[in-house]
Amino acid sequence: MQEFLNRENVVRGTLLFIVCTFAGLFLSFLWSGSQDLKQVFREMQIEMLLGACLCMFVDWLFGALRFHIFIRKVMPAIRFRDSLRANLATLCVSAITPFQTGGVGHLYIYARAGVPLSGAITSGIICFLATLVSLILCAGAILWLDPPFLPKGITWVNLFSFLMFGLVFVSFILLLFKPEIVFRLFHWLCNAAQRRFARLAPILERATLKVEQLTTEHKTFATMFFRNHKWTCALSIPLTCGFMGARIVGSYIVVQALNGDTTLWELCVTGLVLNFVVLFAPSPGASGVAEVVTVGLMENLIAKKLIPLFVLLTRFFSIYCAVVVGGIISSLQVTKDFRSNKKDVAKDTML
Repeated sequence: MQEFLNRENVVRGTLLFIVCTFAGLFLSFLWSGSQDLKQVFREMQIEMLLGACLCMFVDWLFGALRFHIFIRKVMPAIRFRDSLRANLATLCVSAITPFQTGGVGHLYIYARAGVPLSGAITSGIICFLATLVSLILCAGAILWLDPPFLPKGITWVNLFSFLMFGLVFVSFILLLFKPEIVFRLFHWLCNAAQRRFARLAPILERATLKVEQLTTEHKTFATMFFRNHKWTCALSIPLTCGFMGARIVGSYIVVQALNGDTTLWELCVTGLVLNFVVLFAPSPGASGVAEVVTVGLMENLIAKKLIPLFVLLTRFFSIYCAVVVGGIISSLQVTKDFRSNKKDVAKDTML
């Protein structure tokens, strides 16, 4: 995991995130024009953005608590501060990796806090399934209601997203309840690679043994959660809705700060559709894609001149701040580990 978070990977992912983000923001500003931006800035109620900032912290707390309720069953002595650090690290890594594959962030922080890797993996899988279930149920209800303020064509986008969600959901269900099937596939791939690349055989054998061990331990933790902690698993759903709700309320406060005229219900629908559509966007943190999709979803709800600043501010509070704070947390932990490893090497050399 530490190798995954090395300097080259982080710099490459961060640059790609920045490029995609600026491209998305540029398109949103280009779409609306910039002739009224000065007027929007002058009339904006900046003090209301403190409410959006508060919603951002609530978002972080709910996300951390969702991890924490599971990790406490694995390691009762774990501190909530570590879960908060793990959540922010995951948000950061999600933003700088394609398809938002940020799970390695919380695995890394929890591993350094002494949590068994397999237990952290199981907790992460259950939390991600809670996200999938929440978004699928909400998107299904929205598709059934078919609100008139959504742009044309969103139904087809939702149907495509349902297909993607279904495939990922089945995959994670198998990973949770039948991990041996995933291990067999991994074992088959390793055997095929060993036959083709003989030099990699020792590395692949060690990887196979490690994955087999993690698979066995993961199945034990999964059985423990679903047999002995059913209410903990159920609680992950409202906690998931909690951090999504915080983001939606934050976007509503941003609209009010910009003197826009829309309802919380309308922003609730568009926020859920946005999360549903961009969850598997290929760009890091859905950057670029999320900005453009937000423009399309908001064009029937607020004045055209307000949309660019709405996009910028909502992404700032939901993603950009988390990337900065999570990046600082991850960097401090990597630096601490590097110095610790350096001291260990120095001691071994002296001996």
